[in-house]
Amino acid sequence: MNLLLIPAFIILLLIVPLLTLTLLLYAIPVRAAAALIWSADRHEPSVLISWGIIAIRSSGSGKNLETTVLVCGHRVLSHTGQMEAGKPESPGNVAVPEPKAGVEEPLDIGELVHIVHRMIGPVGTFGSAFWQQSRFVDARGTVTLGLGDPVLTGETYGCYWASRFALLASRIDVEMVPVFDRVVFELDITVRVRVEHPLLVLIAGLNLAKEPAIQAAIAYAARRKPGVTGA
Repeated sequence: MNLLLIPAFIILLLIVPLLTLTLLLYAIPVRAAAALIWSADRHEPSVLISWGIIAIRSSGSGKNLETTVLVCGHRVLSHTGQMEAGKPESPGNVAVPEPKAGVEEPLDIGELVHIVHRMIGPVGTFGSAFWQQSRFVDARGTVTLGLGDPVLTGETYGCYWASRFALLASRIDVEMVPVFDRVVFELDITVRVRVEHPLLVLIAGLNLAKEPAIQAAIAYAARRKPGVTGA
């Protein structure tokens, strides 16, 4: 009897955590906040995705991209990389040879159109599932706008105020700061959304990944990479 209880106990240890994780993925919503600070000398996009006590924050400044994993608000893992791959720098006056690119497969428009046509249905199904589970929370921030023409800037500002009540009713609280003496466009905006049942979106995503049309698109993109030749 004791020998029979051992495999049952092992199976129980595997099933209970899996069921618990499944229930948590269904019950606990995912919250996401996307922020953008944009000005002439400052470009800082950032995204924060949180689920329960776990959060992932990714923020960029210049060419640097920092990704941080947080648990209960405390940083547990951080990685800094580059958003754009730069060219290798040459030490001193020594020239660094450019990497040789592989032979790229010629673009087949017919095949590309066929792949895109096959993807419309699966991608639409996933988009519908994501849309049904997503809820817009709010958008807040400031827009600084100057069009170089005081009259045009004033008219634009007036049109904004005419629509402000409708925007507030849609939970969009964005202040506009007019600048009449120069051309300027600056943003400091934060948009927040919530996914009610992440498990349903995850299932839809797994089904999308298994679609033959998506697999064909991935294979086509892999063949189009420099250095990969077609068969």
